[in-house]
Amino acid sequence: MTDTGKALGDLSQRLSQIPEATLVELVWTLEGKRVGNHTDHTAVTLLGQFRPRLQLVRPARRMSAKRLFALPFEDMLTNAPPGKEKIIGKISRAVINPAWDLLVDKIGRTEIDQIEDEIRKIGRGAANWTTLGHRLWPQCAQALRETIVRGEKTVAYRAELIPKLGGPEMWLDLQDIADVMEIAEEIQMMRDNLPPKPIVALTDQDIAAIGNVVMAVDAKMKARAPVVVYALVARLDQPTEILSIFVRVAEKGMAGSTGELASITTEVMVTDMEQRFEDVRRSLAAGDGERKTSVREDLAKEVEHHLVGIQKGKDLLKGTSGAAAAKRLDRVRMKLKDMIAANIIENTSKEIASVLSDLKRLAPMAAGEGDIAEIQQMEDRLLALQLASKFAGDLGLTQEVKDELKRVETQIEGHTGKMFGDLRLNGLTPAQRDAIEADLFSSVRMLELVSGAERAEKTLLEGLDIIDVKIAEAANAPR
Repeated sequence: MTDTGKALGDLSQRLSQIPEATLVELVWTLEGKRVGNHTDHTAVTLLGQFRPRLQLVRPARRMSAKRLFALPFEDMLTNAPPGKEKIIGKISRAVINPAWDLLVDKIGRTEIDQIEDEIRKIGRGAANWTTLGHRLWPQCAQALRETIVRGEKTVAYRAELIPKLGGPEMWLDLQDIADVMEIAEEIQMMRDNLPPKPIVALTDQDIAAIGNVVMAVDAKMKARAPVVVYALVARLDQPTEILSIFVRVAEKGMAGSTGELASITTEVMVTDMEQRFEDVRRSLAAGDGERKTSVREDLAKEVEHHLVGIQKGKDLLKGTSGAAAAKRLDRVRMKLKDMIAANIIENTSKEIASVLSDLKRLAPMAAGEGDIAEIQQMEDRLLALQLASKFAGDLGLTQEVKDELKRVETQIEGHTGKMFGDLRLNGLTPAQRDAIEADLFSSVRMLELVSGAERAEKTLLEGLDIIDVKIAEAANAPR
């Protein structure tokens, strides 16, 4: 990790400890600094570090004209860098600033300032922003559509604009934003009437709200119906739920043109799932897990969760024209298999061997010595391996997980066996007791994660008995 990366990691850890009330005030202040100046690097960097925590706390954010512009497609945003291949149904966050600069030039600073004034008057009130959006979004839609039409007709203009946006992919994102803006009020109405993301379950009332939006979009601009799919999938905890949602909408007689969108619905569903795991893969490859001790456990839980979704999606696609999408879901399953193999199964026994060989130094003691972070990361890996055993059959990894668990178990038992043999042969002094017990407790905890509590307790009691006996022998030895 670079010095800059380490510094940002340390900063992120300190920021995560800020009390929630202080966090809300700090975010409000930073966003105030950033209003009208998206090049304020201090504010941008700090808000970027806050982003994971903000997803949990979800404080009221300071509204601005630019944030109001992005509100309808907020759920569709991705952190994909400029130049990354376009993802269907997603919009790169990187395009917002250049798109907004373009809009300010076209709409005019006077109009934008008037909207900012209206926003300031509302302040922190629990506002429904659709009223102000009704004023801004149609202007954005018209300005962007004019830009895109001109760019499609005039190669020179498009060639001039694309570098300002950040690349050809950003040009495609700009087109997606224009599509959203043309039905922004309808999309925002759906967002306002649905539970916060990630949506796990929808009531009949929620389904009716979706149906109302579908019918409204059909009446206003039928060609924008795919945007409803994009916006909805982006809010779901399980992308495959989109299939059953539109079945329920159809049962209410409100399907509109969504019945004609089977291919794009399954395409978006599968692409969204692929993207989620690509993000996890990049995070692991970049070493982001070094600052979090449950990264592999979280990965195992996420894979287990989405395997259920994949099977449900395949069941819903049976007997339909979705055979191609079902095959793509199988490809997602294979990607999950590779991810579990590379990040949870492979080399776990080698890594634990390295930790066990240095456990006397690493094991945390009552005096505060040791390296608890490294121990926790090893425990995370073992817990993830045990979790993976529950769904290994679905990925064709049953034997691989079983073999790795056995190798790990053998490593731990070899370590404790050697420790007990050394104690029986050489004994120990009271001064050595803390270090030996710390080693034992850490070893037993790892054994518990792979072999269960009964096996671990038996080893713990055996070790403590040996320690007690040898301490007593040392006390009674002739001086």
